Amino acid sequence: MKLSSKFEIGKGASMGGFATRWDEQWVRQYGHLVRYRLKHKDSWPSALEEFPKGNRLGQWAHRQRDLHGRRKLDASRVKLLNKLDFPWEKPDERESHWSRQFQYLKDYRKANPGQWPFAREEFPKGNRLGLWVWRQRQNHARKTLGRERQQALVKIGFPLVLPDSWESHFQTLKEYRSKHPERWPKAREEFPAGNRLGLWCHLQRCAYKADKLDADRASKLNRIGFQWSVKNLGWMRYFEQLKEYKRKHSAKWPTLEAAVLEDKRLISWCSAQRHKRKLKKLDKDKVELLNKLGFRW
Repeated sequence: MKLSSKFEIGKGASMGGFATRWDEQWVRQYGHLVRYRLKHKDSWPSALEEFPKGNRLGQWAHRQRDLHGRRKLDASRVKLLNKLDFPWEKPDERESHWSRQFQYLKDYRKANPGQWPFAREEFPKGNRLGLWVWRQRQNHARKTLGRERQQALVKIGFPLVLPDSWESHFQTLKEYRSKHPERWPKAREEFPAGNRLGLWCHLQRCAYKADKLDADRASKLNRIGFQWSVKNLGWMRYFEQLKEYKRKHSAKWPTLEAAVLEDKRLISWCSAQRHKRKLKKLDKDKVELLNKLGFRW
């Protein structure tokens, strides 16, 4: 028997057996719900869940509960939903979200037994499991992670507190600088492959700006000339290009005719430094660096 035949439309049905297009839409969503339950026997659609893709079935199910609670849902529809053992009480979306993510975490460990999700990792595709994992550690540090959830995570071996890896990252940064003395890691750069050194550098800048970076660590970074300002990274890149140019061509400065330049933007950069100095908007330390190079103002 077709689902539409189970649904009592009432007198005056049109549109091929449906009184209105809203009736037709309801029956179609009910059919999606039936198919959802055949595929997911142990769960019901969450509020934002789509099934099939692009169809907001979770929102529709939520709407049925709302109408039922206000006694505005047609009895025939209530009857059809009861046949599916539809849960009328509104679920705790936060709890169901946590349970779903926890299951994804267990599935992730089965697929990757030697590792845990990193901060921006998605699993399955489109689901930000890494962000969820990060939040569990944050909640644990703030003592807001519930005991039951904490026990569930510990049971599967989840490390709620990561070991302090600052020193190892610092050594990696020094290795990076030995290999790339002319630059610093970009925000999303990995070094070596898989190690998000650029993100680590970004976090040091954030902590320093918020006055939350340990003084000893800040001192160590200062000793290797760490660039605290992201804006300085671009400036230093061009400054290093200028130094390299002068090393090869000690008697001249970049001009429009400088065909040897790999990056023609260095010419504009030099002009910008002269203009900023004229307006007294160029930092003193930058003026000093350029003066040491014998920069022609």
